[in-house]
Amino acid sequence: MRIAVAGADELAGPHVTEAARARGHTVVPLAGLADETGLRAALEGVDVVVDVSNSTSLDEESARRFFTSAATTLQRVGAERGVRHIVTLSVVGIDDTGFGYFRAKVDHERAASAGQVPATIVRATHFHEFPGQLVGRTREDDHATVFDLRVQTVAATTVAAALVEVAEGPAQGRTPDIAGPEPAEVLDLARAFVDHFDLRLELRADRHTVTGIAEDGLLPGPGATILGPSYAEWLHSPEAAALVADS
Repeated sequence: MRIAVAGADELAGPHVTEAARARGHTVVPLAGLADETGLRAALEGVDVVVDVSNSTSLDEESARRFFTSAATTLQRVGAERGVRHIVTLSVVGIDDTGFGYFRAKVDHERAASAGQVPATIVRATHFHEFPGQLVGRTREDDHATVFDLRVQTVAATTVAAALVEVAEGPAQGRTPDIAGPEPAEVLDLARAFVDHFDLRLELRADRHTVTGIAEDGLLPGPGATILGPSYAEWLHSPEAAALVADS
């Protein structure tokens, strides 16, 4: 099977590429979707697109423009090129929220499902990488700031493998949500990350950026598929170690 990966250069993209190749598929990386001429050429002979692209902005309107443009373009050009299935990664907990980025993700799902190409939406909880990414992005002198959120993180490699499995089958509309084994506070996960790698940072909680998200709004509901490894197990992985350089 020939699988194109949109967002191939982002966090989940390399893991999707690796998982697809390990299962014998040919992978076409799509690092950008703005160039429709290039996209038409890239999608020649492609069977399935796995879209793990992400907006670099949390601003609602900026994120909405990015997501809807990407999804609409993939649907239109994919239909022209005979793509038979588009699999789109989304986020658990985006319904009924006051957080603008999540409202944009809802519109992303709608656009991804609105075209001629059969589509599947796969929602996953935040990745195990999330707390360490926050530490790296907000580190200043001897401290870093992380969101005050309760999450149930899952390994990006695990989600990538699941996306490839979905891509191998027929479109499903929406799959059961995917989550990791344990709910936890982002602050506690970030502290475990900092302690494991002896980063010697004070951690502070950001209670303002993510207003509009209910206390347990990012946790999976009944029927979710729970997959390991746990966060504690993941801390010993190459993916965790790779974040330290940015932290």
